[in-house]
Amino acid sequence: MKYLLHFTSLIIFLLVTGNAVAGQTNQRTGVAPEGVFDHSTVEEAWKSAIAKKRPLLVMFTSENCTFCRKMIADTYSHRGVQQMLRGRTESVMAHSDDYAGLIKKLGIRGYPSSLLISPEGEVLDFMEGYVDAKSFADRVGPLLDRPAERIGMVEEPKFAN
Repeated sequence: MKYLLHFTSLIIFLLVTGNAVAGQTNQRTGVAPEGVFDHSTVEEAWKSAIAKKRPLLVMFTSENCTFCRKMIADTYSHRGVQQMLRGRTESVMAHSDDYAGLIKKLGIRGYPSSLLISPEGEVLDFMEGYVDAKSFADRVGPLLDRPAERIGMVEEPKFAN
């Protein structure tokens, strides 16, 4: 996988410093309708993901991002996507102004960008740009279908006899 970053150290950085931008005290509530994402901060979502041994799904967004609003409305709010994610992930929307340090460390260059991260801190999938509901489900669904103890594990190659 292209991105085998360890998210854990980045979250620890955020927890130690208090937030991603020095001196910042307010988190944006974002443009997502109530109930689309499980948590209001990345830190809160990460703590829950670890405690519940579930993957963390983070959608990074920015001010006036047309495709971010479209992805929230068409993908994250889609009933099938919501059913697939509910109870199997901890999700959060992270605004670029609130998480500038984290975004820089992750190398995110555009919005929306979505990351699915195992409870062990391994980036399982990185989706840059708008992804429709079907494509999103096709990518994320198989990762969530793995048994919980194998979510962060890379599959061994299978060879034909």
